[in-house]
Amino acid sequence: MKIKLISCLLFLTVTLNSCSSDDVPLLNEAKVIERMSSGTWKITNFTFQNVNKTSDYSGVIFDFDAISLTLSNTGTLPVAGSWGVMDDGFEGEPDLVVSLALTSVEPRFTNISDDWHIIESTSNKLKLKDENLETGSIDYLTFEKN
Repeated sequence: MKIKLISCLLFLTVTLNSCSSDDVPLLNEAKVIERMSSGTWKITNFTFQNVNKTSDYSGVIFDFDAISLTLSNTGTLPVAGSWGVMDDGFEGEPDLVVSLALTSVEPRFTNISDDWHIIESTSNKLKLKDENLETGSIDYLTFEKN
């Protein structure tokens, strides 16, 4: 019995240690900020009120730094804004939220200016969701690194 238990523990230890850091769920705000501040990003999925609006962001480049956000290739003037990450969860159960606040009044930018709950975060992808309290639909936003 002891040999089986030790074998199982050894297997679990080796398996868990072999996971890359991208496979491990993100647990803190600093890691999201570090990842998003590296390089430029694009929107690869945006579903708003059950309608796919990804094409509205074709060619738009998002450049995040630690507190501000600059968009280029918007077709109009460059767009600026701020962003942040906060833990909105209860003790022991983190719920990381990305808050986007863009200065443009264009609907395509006001639609993504919101508080988004993180579904997935890796060094190359950030998947977000937000429940629209007015419609009951769930909006999805995905950024991928250029």
